[in-house]
Amino acid sequence: MKRKEVIIPTRYSVDINKGLNDSQVENRIKEGFTNEIEKKTGKSYLAIFVGNLCTFFNLLGIIIMTMMVAIGSWSNMFFFVVILSNTVIGIIQEIKAKKSIEKLQLMAAPVSNTLRNGEVKELAVKDIVLDDILVFDLGKQITADSIVVEGEVETNESLLTGESVPVKKKVGDMLLSGSFVVSGKCKAKVERVGKDNYVETLSSKAKQYRKPNSELINSINKIIKGIAVVIFPLGIATFLTAMGNNGGNIVESIKKASGSMIGMIPSGLVLLVSVTLTVSTIKLARKNTLVQDLYCIEMLARVNTLCLDKTGTITDGTMTVEEVKEYTVLDDYKVDDLISLVLNATKDNNATAVALRNKFNKEVNLEPTTIIPFSSARKYSGAGFEGLGTLVFGAPEFVCKTGVNEEIQNQINIYLKSGLRVLLLAHTNRILTEDDVLVNPTPIALFAIQDTIRSDAYNIVRWFKDNDVKVKVISGDNPLSVSVIAKKVGIVNAENYISLDGLTDEQVIEASTKYTVFGRVTPDQKALLIKSMRESGDTVAMTGDGVNDILAMKEADCAVAIASGSEATRNVAHLVLMDSKFSSMPSVVTEGRQVINNIQNSATLFLMKTIMTMLVTLTMLILQENYPFEPMHLYVIEFCIIGVPAFFLALRKNTDLIKGNFLKSIFLKTLPIGISLYLSVLGVYIFKDILGATYPQVTSMAMIAMSFSGSLGLIYLCQPFKKTTLAVSIGSLIASIGAFFVFHAMIGESYMTALTTDMRTLIVCLVVLSFFIIELTPVVIKLINKKRGVSNA
Repeated sequence: MKRKEVIIPTRYSVDINKGLNDSQVENRIKEGFTNEIEKKTGKSYLAIFVGNLCTFFNLLGIIIMTMMVAIGSWSNMFFFVVILSNTVIGIIQEIKAKKSIEKLQLMAAPVSNTLRNGEVKELAVKDIVLDDILVFDLGKQITADSIVVEGEVETNESLLTGESVPVKKKVGDMLLSGSFVVSGKCKAKVERVGKDNYVETLSSKAKQYRKPNSELINSINKIIKGIAVVIFPLGIATFLTAMGNNGGNIVESIKKASGSMIGMIPSGLVLLVSVTLTVSTIKLARKNTLVQDLYCIEMLARVNTLCLDKTGTITDGTMTVEEVKEYTVLDDYKVDDLISLVLNATKDNNATAVALRNKFNKEVNLEPTTIIPFSSARKYSGAGFEGLGTLVFGAPEFVCKTGVNEEIQNQINIYLKSGLRVLLLAHTNRILTEDDVLVNPTPIALFAIQDTIRSDAYNIVRWFKDNDVKVKVISGDNPLSVSVIAKKVGIVNAENYISLDGLTDEQVIEASTKYTVFGRVTPDQKALLIKSMRESGDTVAMTGDGVNDILAMKEADCAVAIASGSEATRNVAHLVLMDSKFSSMPSVVTEGRQVINNIQNSATLFLMKTIMTMLVTLTMLILQENYPFEPMHLYVIEFCIIGVPAFFLALRKNTDLIKGNFLKSIFLKTLPIGISLYLSVLGVYIFKDILGATYPQVTSMAMIAMSFSGSLGLIYLCQPFKKTTLAVSIGSLIASIGAFFVFHAMIGESYMTALTTDMRTLIVCLVVLSFFIIELTPVVIKLINKKRGVSNA
């Protein structure tokens, strides 16, 4: 329900331990003070219809069809069936994809822990109302502008401000929607809801992720623009030439101009791209992978470097305490008492804290006077206690900046070489706050913690290795222990590791291409690493599950989130693995490779007709001859050789690594076939006077020679033959032969005229010539490139 601007809400004085009651919530809903905001989740149904109907090629087709209706040329209108079927298929597939995505988005939608009637409930963000008491802890995204009423947290507001430095929030401070908690726990009272939230007053881009720079869509747009520039001048020139040759016969001139323009339109190309991507989206949705940006499928297919955060990807995020080594006795306290004091005070709920609580779960009656929450920059947490001093717990090299004694250091090294995570509990007599500098604390005990490696990590890493994708690990943990774990799962060059602690930006950039494992990485450094890899020419994917991964994910070509991770991470990812299984990654990459490779092959089919038509049109204008074809003469090549086969080829299995520029790759395949089609038409004109062919016979010979040359082009693109491609090749050839008879029976002599034996012989010779051109041109290009030292990729 939309809130009326004239209503001024009565603010409730809420008990922070009970929250709002049902009556108060009901009043808020009636008044319209809820957190519901109209959000677009992709295209609307109307936008899908309009987007598929109002394309450049569709509008051009409608204009040509209108002209055919005006002159009563019904036999030339069958081409519109292609346009209509393309449009209907596109609409159906997009609607299917929209429904699949919406189902997964509902599963991935953020929720908020809300205190009502004395109980904490998990509510959808839209159900939050003004004055609700919200409970926030590590990884939670702030869902409504709120004031802290209990506890302390550190928040990252980078999605709003661009600044990644955590901001400390105490009682009375404002939490801004769109930011997220990186440490601590608090209760907060909702101060603003809906469109009054700070994030909603900013540009919608404030929370949006950088869209992938899709080479696929950029290339298709270039093709469309190129065709749009030439199609009208050539069409008009063809019309004027036909008018001059036919004594001003407008009807015949419109047919010739329409035939030229229809031939230049790759009417199914845009549909091919959109349908193939949407089908892939549906297939991935069935595999519990949420695609939040359609073209990220392409980007992941091109990835040659995959960056992982160890926790949540290689390891499953759970840990166990393997061993404890005590070095100093503090008064009458045991080690498990001391660690319990810190855990109870900080209320940390990360994986490390959970593992420690499972091992040491004691109630110690001592209230903290100060709390030092954990942060990724500080690498430790702690608490101060009256009469006891301050206990700190974290990475040894951060807790004891000046180092530890030889005995402790040797034990640390033993743990690290075994792939264990090492944490140090230390003590200082001073009562410290989080703003104080920790100086020379006394080591109390070492804790060796084992990460649980995912059972599927070994096979997944091997798959990426076998598919020419470099795997790199970026972690906040000690690089040696990360290196050991990386080596266990088979990551190549895992022994090549570095700690980024204390390195300058220039040193981080230099290290980005030299090392495989990066340890002690801050969120800013993680983002800088990804950016540097991209700038060095790599296509980089980043997977993550924690808030410390967000900045890096924003820099990646493709960002993949683990659904079991933080809400904020899911919100900025291109892809979300809803089952939180890293094993889904290969199928996503495979799907992407199949899409791009098959679109590349199928696009060649559409463009070979375009290139042929342009060359024939230009030649006829130079020779001042009539363009040979009307729209109906392109039916066989349009339906049997291009349209139907293209969609079969677009869905076949093809997992080869994507190489080379998309546009260049298309034209290197298209030109030989397009030129062979052109020469088959030109050959007819060269020999027409020798054979004494009439104009209808010239058109028939050119149509047949062009169509069978197109079949050879299809056969070339289907190689190497497999069951599917062989069936497509044979089926297309049979369908083409049958279509000649069907269309001739439907349309009559105007479609195909009887030919002499010599004319048939010429057609065979031209088709054979096409075969040699199509087969030998790529070989010649490879030889030339080899001689020049140019890659044939």
